[in-house]
Amino acid sequence: MSLLAAALLLLGGAFSASGADPAAEPLTAAAGAQAAAGIGGHAIGVRHFAFARGKDRPLPTTVWYPTRGSARRTKGQPQGDAQPLPGKLPLIVWSHGFYSNPQMQEGMTRFLAEAGYVVVAAAYPFTKKDTPKFNKLDVPNQSLDASFVITQLLQPGNPLAGSIDQDRMAAIGHSGGGTTTDGLFTVHRDPRLKAGVIFAGRPAGAYQGAPVPLLFIHGDKDPVVAYEQGRTSYAADPWPKAFLTIVGGEHGAGTNDAERGHHQAMAALLDFLTWTLDGDDTARLRMTGDATLDGVTRFESVGIYSSASTTTTTTTTATAAPATTRPSLAPLAAG
Repeated sequence: MSLLAAALLLLGGAFSASGADPAAEPLTAAAGAQAAAGIGGHAIGVRHFAFARGKDRPLPTTVWYPTRGSARRTKGQPQGDAQPLPGKLPLIVWSHGFYSNPQMQEGMTRFLAEAGYVVVAAAYPFTKKDTPKFNKLDVPNQSLDASFVITQLLQPGNPLAGSIDQDRMAAIGHSGGGTTTDGLFTVHRDPRLKAGVIFAGRPAGAYQGAPVPLLFIHGDKDPVVAYEQGRTSYAADPWPKAFLTIVGGEHGAGTNDAERGHHQAMAALLDFLTWTLDGDDTARLRMTGDATLDGVTRFESVGIYSSASTTTTTTTTATAAPATTRPSLAPLAAG
C-alpha cells in the first residue's frame, strides 16, 4: 500500500469516527498525501485575459497555474500575476456548464493548478451565468472558443506561453462544458489535445482524428443530463476509454460537489492525467483500483489494459497527483 493510500484510509477512518460519510466529503487523494507527509501543494497564480473571437464573441478568460511556494502558506488563495513555476507545464482547457462560469467552478480549476497544471477557462458568451442572450444551441461554437483560447495563450508575447508544454495538453468539461469538450474530439477536433475528460456531457458527434484516451464520469441518477447520454458517447468512442459511474450520483457527481464518489472521481482524474500527459504507466495501472469502491462507484475500460472491457470493485481509493497538492475545494455550481 502506498503512503497516499494509507493516508486516505486513515482519513476515512477519521470521517467515520466523526459520523461523516468519507465517500461524500470533498477531500482529494492529494489532500491525504499532505496529511500523511505534512507537506503542502503548489501555490497558485492567476491571470485574466480579454480574449475575443470576433466582436460578438468576447471570451474573458482566467488562467490558474502553479507558482513557487506552498498552498499552505498562501492559504490556497491565487496570487495575481505571479510567476509560474520554471520549466514546461501541462495545460488543461476547462469548459464550464450552463448558467455557470470559470469562477463558479474554481474548486476544480484550483485543484488542478495546485496539482501542477496550467488551467485555462473562458466564460462562454451565450451559456455563462447572467448572459442576456442565453442560447443552448451555441455549444458547438464553444468547442471552437476553447481551441481559440489555447491558441491565444500560446501566442508569442503572452506571459504564460513559455511555460506551456504544447505536447501535453488536454480538455476537461462539465455538463454543457462536457459536451463542449466532446466536441473537441468530434465535430471540431483539436489535434493538439492528447486526452479528454467529460463530466456529465452529451454526445457532440462522431469521433475523428488520431486516437486519444477519453475518460467519462457520470452519475447514474443525473436529472439534468441523462446517464444514458454519457453511455451513448462512451459506446461511440472507438479509442482507449474509461467510464466511471457514480452510483446514485446526480448532476454534480465527481466535480467537487460534496457527494459520494468524490474521492474516487478525483483519484481517477489524477491517475488518468498523469498517465496520458506524463506517460506514467504506474498511474494507468492503479487507475481501476483507485476509481472503484463497492456500492459507490463502478469503473470500466476498453483498450487501456487490454482489448476487452474490464469492471472491478475494490476499496482502494488513493492516488498520487502529478505533484503533491492541497486544493481549496469549494462546491461546484451545477451547469
